[in-house]
Amino acid sequence: MHASYDDIISRISTPPIWFDENAVPRYCAFEPGRSASIHIGEIALAEITCQECQRRFRVAFSVVNFRDQTIAEAIQNKTLHYGDPPRHDGESADTLPCLAGASMNSEPRRVLEYWRRHDRRYVEGTRITNPKAYFEWVRDPSLEIDIQPEWVEVR
Repeated sequence: MHASYDDIISRISTPPIWFDENAVPRYCAFEPGRSASIHIGEIALAEITCQECQRRFRVAFSVVNFRDQTIAEAIQNKTLHYGDPPRHDGESADTLPCLAGASMNSEPRRVLEYWRRHDRRYVEGTRITNPKAYFEWVRDPSLEIDIQPEWVEVR
């Protein structure tokens, strides 16, 4: 179960646009540089649903919250999984609270954006040969696909 940010969410009239790897609500457009860690080499913005109420969330995946394999491999294998959805048990009047949702599982649906950096082509031994290219985020639309595994019910 993730922490509640109702003290923030209740004071802002618009809902969060996305949630970071720690389920912290974000109100700006998604960018790889807004990850919960500055050290990551890949990140994905994906759509998940609450297993209980089917509410949709846009959430970030990186090594911060997914360490089983690379994000790219997990997308290709349809094993990318967020765990509990962001807290939504005390929401505004616009949405009904989901009392069980905060402790329910989430269901992976699709990858909306996939980004990577730290390309090994720009490294010789322990030296980065082209820092600008090495640290530049590159989007890969080929990994922006449906990731709904077989265990998720189609709704």
